[in-house]
Amino acid sequence: MEGLVEDFLIKKSTMITKNPQPLAEVYKVDKKTLGSGTYGVVTKVTHLKTGQVRACKTINRKKIKNWERFETEVKILQTLDHPNIIKLYEYFEDAKNVYLICEMCTGGELFDKIIEKEYFEESYACHVFKQVL
Repeated sequence: MEGLVEDFLIKKSTMITKNPQPLAEVYKVDKKTLGSGTYGVVTKVTHLKTGQVRACKTINRKKIKNWERFETEVKILQTLDHPNIIKLYEYFEDAKNVYLICEMCTGGELFDKIIEKEYFEESYACHVFKQVL
């Protein structure tokens, strides 16, 4: 019986796949940049069929120095499922970029929240630290 159950288990990593379609055929891409980092920029995208709002991290292929390592990181994101870790829904590739479609997080950056507050009470710091962990 145990072998039968394992045969029918669906792994999360098999649900998150590379979408072969062009990004613009699946999502409406907002031109405004939400954030940027060393490897790319993040913009808001809206799924054309469902209307779901998500974040799209655009990474220039030229900035990916170690393609094998990058693919490993994407595979790790495919398997993670935790309320405190951003969800990867799907990804796209073209000749110039890789597009990671992720959960939209609207709370802002932790660093900005730390700078905003002049003083952290210990209980609040513990709450934030627990969420990070």
